[in-house]
Amino acid sequence: MRRLALRGALVAMVTSVILLPGGPAHAAPVVPAKAAAAAPRPTNFGLHAMGYGTAIKGGQIPLASGATGFAHITCTTLAGLNRSNGVAGVDLPGLGEIDALDTKVATVKKGKTVSAISHHALAGITLVETALGSLSLGAVTSTARVWHNATGFHSEVDTQVAGIVLTPPGMDPQVIAVPTPGTPIEIPGLLRITLGETKVTEKPGFIFARAQGLLVEILATNTKVKIALSRARMTDEVVNSIMSGYAAGLKGKVLNVGDDTIVTVGRTPVRELPCEGTNGEIKETKTVDLDIPSALAVGAAQAKVFGVQAGRRRARAWAEGSIATVNLGAGALVIDGIVARANVIRRPGKLIRNSNGTKFITITANGEPQEIPDTGTIEIPGLAKIEFGVETLFRGGIEVIALRITLLDGTGAVIDLGVARAQVKKAIV
Repeated sequence: MRRLALRGALVAMVTSVILLPGGPAHAAPVVPAKAAAAAPRPTNFGLHAMGYGTAIKGGQIPLASGATGFAHITCTTLAGLNRSNGVAGVDLPGLGEIDALDTKVATVKKGKTVSAISHHALAGITLVETALGSLSLGAVTSTARVWHNATGFHSEVDTQVAGIVLTPPGMDPQVIAVPTPGTPIEIPGLLRITLGETKVTEKPGFIFARAQGLLVEILATNTKVKIALSRARMTDEVVNSIMSGYAAGLKGKVLNVGDDTIVTVGRTPVRELPCEGTNGEIKETKTVDLDIPSALAVGAAQAKVFGVQAGRRRARAWAEGSIATVNLGAGALVIDGIVARANVIRRPGKLIRNSNGTKFITITANGEPQEIPDTGTIEIPGLAKIEFGVETLFRGGIEVIALRITLLDGTGAVIDLGVARAQVKKAIV
């Protein structure tokens, strides 16, 4: 098989991805802690709670930072679960500093009332100095709670900001009145800050609540920084099986252990597999072409999920992430028709998991057709490893990566193209 001429292309591709502007969050080591709680108790609901302190998402490029202070209770039917996570401080390069933050999530059952709760609190924020001075915000909190009792589903959302102070160059600090939630504060040409965004969605058998303390938009790059987010969700449509997973066109990560830096190429596009499934419908999300200059061009990408509850202890789910074409290094490597598929079927006493449907249509290097070796891996010693059809089995599910590129230079850079993850577990009710 012809060796791929990828040395320069791969190094250029991954280097430009991880050094794009709007860089990573620098945080003190995360110290997760599980709060003391009574023994979990089964309920008749699917429960979910999630929260974090900060997350960065790029605008024209899929650049993001890992969520700091992230705490999560995945879809479960159990009440009595507690999770918490905290970070001593976060430095957002080019934006500012965030003081200590803490996230707590829980599922609770008291009498006949069942709840999912998420709460986040951070001590304060100082934005970088500009020609207009520096902007500081006091403590920020967000809470999202959903519950069900004798009268049905209910929700509560709340966000709070203690105060805003602007310090012009060479002048005394000036207190700015906290605006009405949802009304932006804008520093022309630089930042837009929106406080107190909340959302509640309720429909038969389902309720969702979301509260976000702050949204900071960097206008020049369309970069968004989400701060103090809390989210909670409940459904009564679980029929003996709990589903989870997602599909994405691409994702990636760089972890530099030396300074605790995490940069992610966010899941683009992404579609989550709901706890209860999709009621037998295919749900999908699409994106148009994506270009990371001088490195990686990605054609139209799709993310699809499907899940159906087929009766007692019977369920079927799948997730599929696809990319029409990927061009690395201006034609050094072109791969068309990338599809990752994860399939899970649960029946009484039987679990079926496979990657049927995962495929590549054509692979060319500098215009020459290529074949995937029997090992499924191409390695360029000291530089990069290219893996095709990476599969990981876990309890009740499977994850499939159609194409994974890993740099071997010690940076830990990994780019996944075509991602699918599906899981079906027995509900405890």
